[in-house]
Amino acid sequence: MSVKKIRKSEEIPNAAALAILRELATTTQLSEDQRKTLDYLEKVTKRTREESERIMRQLVEKFGFTRITAIQLVNLSIDSTEELKTILSHLERREFSEGELKEILKILTGQ
Repeated sequence: MSVKKIRKSEEIPNAAALAILRELATTTQLSEDQRKTLDYLEKVTKRTREESERIMRQLVEKFGFTRITAIQLVNLSIDSTEELKTILSHLERREFSEGELKEILKILTGQ
């Protein structure tokens, strides 16, 4: 059994992980864990990799979110400002106005 070294570690949105696994599946046989992860991501991922990256950039630039917070927001299917407020209370150490919450939700839902 060979042990592989991790050369690089980076947080990525679900859509990016899905794209990577799909690409990997075209060139190699996936392990059982990789197949399970691929199945899960195909069920829960609602955006493309490009959409996810665009939304993340907007959230970081406009609201000063860290990359990991932006990733978490992009990965979740948030439907209301109340839900967003609850999630942000766990991710951020600051308060958001109702207007900011509506603007964030608008970016996340594309409306």
